[in-house]
Amino acid sequence: MSSHSELKTSQDVHLRAKQIKSLIRSLKQKIKKIEREGEVAPANCHIIRYQVNGKGTIYWYYKLQAAESIFPMVTNNEKKTKYKYLGRAGSSAHIDAVEKLTRRNLIDELERVIQSLTESYLDIYIGTETE
Repeated sequence: MSSHSELKTSQDVHLRAKQIKSLIRSLKQKIKKIEREGEVAPANCHIIRYQVNGKGTIYWYYKLQAAESIFPMVTNNEKKTKYKYLGRAGSSAHIDAVEKLTRRNLIDELERVIQSLTESYLDIYIGTETE
């Protein structure tokens, strides 16, 4: 009887592991699909809204901000800056940056889920060794 339950447990472990691996493959395919949709913003970037006062009027502009200096400076392409000017809301540069950042955020979240599932996969086998 003991060997029957051990076999059942072993099959259960392999089934759960197989399901996790399948889900990881599916999520990786989703990442590839997102990457094929268009350019992806660099990691650790976000869009900043800022205000400029001019002749009694307030103007709002947008820029893409990175954690590190990665964007070429407008005045000197050899130097890098953390900011990329996007212009006003709805400008083509602004919309393009929003689309790229959306793809980046989707990919980042999928990668976090893949990392969590990878840890779960390892837990399945580590957990069976101690039982």
